[in-house]
Amino acid sequence: MGQGVATSMAVADPHSGPPGLADHVLNARVELYACLQLLADRARFITGATWAAIALLEGTDFIYCAAAGDSAPMIGSALDIRTLRTGLSLAADGKSLLVRVIRESKTVGFFHLVSGTAGFSNQDLQSIVRLAEMVATAIHCMEAEQHSVVDEHSRVPALIAQPPKPASPVLWHAPAGLVSGPSNKSESASDPAVTVYACESCGFPVSRGRTMCVDCEERGSPSATMARLLSSRQKEDESWLSAHGYTIASLLVSALAAAIIYWLH
Repeated sequence: MGQGVATSMAVADPHSGPPGLADHVLNARVELYACLQLLADRARFITGATWAAIALLEGTDFIYCAAAGDSAPMIGSALDIRTLRTGLSLAADGKSLLVRVIRESKTVGFFHLVSGTAGFSNQDLQSIVRLAEMVATAIHCMEAEQHSVVDEHSRVPALIAQPPKPASPVLWHAPAGLVSGPSNKSESASDPAVTVYACESCGFPVSRGRTMCVDCEERGSPSATMARLLSSRQKEDESWLSAHGYTIASLLVSALAAAIIYWLH
């Protein structure tokens, strides 16, 4: 539901320019809203909040662009900043969490979380601060994509206006060490595939060599501890087999030879 409403907001956002430019700008905004929805789901998961929402600055109002949870605010509604207290991140009862999204020393949005049961901790606050930095990065990527598309379309009329230059014959010889087509295809097919590594506890993408995300490691959840134990046990089994593989193979060959000699006698 969240992505569908966010897509409608992106379509409703007016942009001037040729149809191709409008499509590229629309795609950039849709990708931004999809990223914000993933971050809202992530915030609700790691904090155990009842609902989590992200509001961005649209004109003079802060509009909810992503939300997770049954009782979350409706996407497209405005966040009433008049009820917010300046510089306050945690409410007095600890059940409301509000983190500003800062970009270029300006507040461009808010991360808003509410818990109906347990209160938020300082660890939850630090986790949401990191997610708020990801929101600012996503906004920067969207604006960079829009600017690059606008620059590209602005250069197209200038290129069309230039008269084509007469073509001049060019002598070309294939290099001596040119590889044939089938071998090139085999080389391109042998390129290593891109591997995505995920947290063994919550499934969030992690970097290569890591088995847990930062939030799961800090929380020390039972699933994270069990995953680490299974991973270490598997590595120990693999290292023992690799270290004694030659000895085991020698014993098997000797036993097989003794059985054949006994059978022949």
